[in-house]
Amino acid sequence: MSSFILFDFDGTIADTISAGLEIINSHAEKYGYKRLDGDINTHFSALQLVKLAEIKFWKLPYLIYQLKKKLAEKSDELKILSEAPELIKKLNDEGYELGILTSNSFKTVKAFLKKYELDSFFSFLRTDVSLFGKKKALKKAKKVINKKIIYIGDELRDIEACRKNDIPIVSIPWGLNSFESLEEHNKGLVAKNANEAYNLIINL
Repeated sequence: MSSFILFDFDGTIADTISAGLEIINSHAEKYGYKRLDGDINTHFSALQLVKLAEIKFWKLPYLIYQLKKKLAEKSDELKILSEAPELIKKLNDEGYELGILTSNSFKTVKAFLKKYELDSFFSFLRTDVSLFGKKKALKKAKKVINKKIIYIGDELRDIEACRKNDIPIVSIPWGLNSFESLEEHNKGLVAKNANEAYNLIINL
């Protein structure tokens, strides 16, 4: 039985990191937290970034709502990350079933996949996962999919959530976190490009 490949979306398939950072920083002065520098902060987890920016936790739901709303408005402007199409199509050609599990909204993900003619590649979509709810969402996904899952993601929190669910993860450094930070937490399972990611997946 072949593995089910579950993709993250933001920073793994879609180039939403820079747009998201711009939206978050645009609210900094109004809501009294520090701006974030995308180039400097690539070795921090999402939780560490929240603390670094000194964002009050009670403000997070509203900020995440604003982020999703603005990304949905910009969905037709979002670019696909250069390595993503090759990896998706290669895995599909080899007969792997593919899915997406993400914090982004259903509307944004569906519009994006349709734009890039990738909607037919994914048989499972789980969207609107809370910022720190990936562990719980993965646990539910395991029950629904009922196959060995391999996750592909760009963040340290993806590694942590997968580890707690005994799900192997191939990390990619073209999203939020750098190769060095991902390698430190997921040694030997960080791919620099689509071909490396594919080779790691087929050997898991």
